Parts: sequence; structure tokens; C-alpha cells
Amino acid sequence: MFLFLLLLFADMSDNTKKLALSMAAYTSASIFGPLIVFGGIGYYFDKYLGMGKAPLFIGIGIAFIVTSVLQFFKVRVLLKKMNEEAEKDNQAK
Repeated sequence: MFLFLLLLFADMSDNTKKLALSMAAYTSASIFGPLIVFGGIGYYFDKYLGMGKAPLFIGIGIAFIVTSVLQFFKVRVLLKKMNEEAEKDNQAK
């Protein structure tokens, strides 16, 4: 896996590498953060309150929805920035 990443980043500039790593970190945090929080709440209801497995699966479902919303807004912001950069490049030519 490490060798794959090394080969993948070999041709990239420093800014591109930083962007790729920051996007990977943001994506990981937006997946694992809600999963730990909402899955943990569901696990608590299951384990300590004896409510069965349903709260755990509901928590995981809520985490999936929150993750999807976070990713949607991040992609929307990135697309807006890319469009602005493309317009600047077109105006400069």
C-alpha cells in the first residue's frame, strides 16, 4: 500500500500532494467521526440499556446520512473553487 502511494505521489507537485492528503484526511474524518459518535451512542443504548441491536443500526444509518451530507457540501465547495479558478485562467488568456 505504501509503495502504491509513493508511486502515485511521485509525479505530483507539492501543492497537489498537500491537496490530496488533506482531502484524504477530511474524507476519513467525515466518515469515522459520525460513525464513532452515532455508532457509539447506538452501542451504548444496546449494551447498557438493553435495547437490542436496533439502536446500533439506527446510529450507523444516521452516521451514513451525516457523512453523505458532509461529503456533498465539501464537493460543492471544491467545485465552486475549481470553477472560479477556471474562470480566472480563461480571463487571463
